[in-house]
Amino acid sequence: MNVETLILLCLKQDRAAQKQLYDNYKDSLYTIAYRMTQDFDLASDILQEAFIEAFKQLPNLREPKYFHSWIKQILIRKAYRQLDKQKDKVSLDTVDEIKHEVNVDIGYIEQAIHTLPLKSRTVFIMSEIEGFKHKEIATALDITEGTSKSQLNYAKTILKELLKHHLV
Repeated sequence: MNVETLILLCLKQDRAAQKQLYDNYKDSLYTIAYRMTQDFDLASDILQEAFIEAFKQLPNLREPKYFHSWIKQILIRKAYRQLDKQKDKVSLDTVDEIKHEVNVDIGYIEQAIHTLPLKSRTVFIMSEIEGFKHKEIATALDITEGTSKSQLNYAKTILKELLKHHLV
C-alpha cells in the first residue's frame, strides 16, 4: 500500500494503517534519533513521541507523499528539545576519552559526532547524514540558513581536529 493511501486510512483512524505506516518508517527514524542521542531508550521514547505527534497533526500534512520528510522534522525537533534539556549533563571528559582512543571505526566517529555541541551536532546529522538542505534545517530548528551553514562548518572543524590524529 502506498503512503498516500495509508495516510487517508490513518485520517479515518484505521489502526492497521497506522501500524503499517509506523512499521514502514520506524527503523530509519530510530536510527536518526539514536545518532542524535546515543541512547537506545531515549531514542525509542523520541520515536514514539514523534509518531504520536505525527498522528495528531496528520490532518495538517499537505502532501502525503512527503510524510517521511515531515515526520523526520518532527522527530529531529523532539530529539533536539530533549537534548537541549539535558545538555548540562554532558561531561567534557567525554572529549578526552575520545582523544585517547587508538582505533578509528564507525563507533569512534559516532562518538566524536556525539561530543559536538548540540546545535552543531544536530545540523551536522541533518545535513551530512540525513541529507537535509540548509533551508530545511533552518525551518526545522527555527534558525537562519546562515546559522545552519555556520554550525555545519563549526562541526566539521571540530571533527577534523578530533579525528586528524587517527586518520591518515
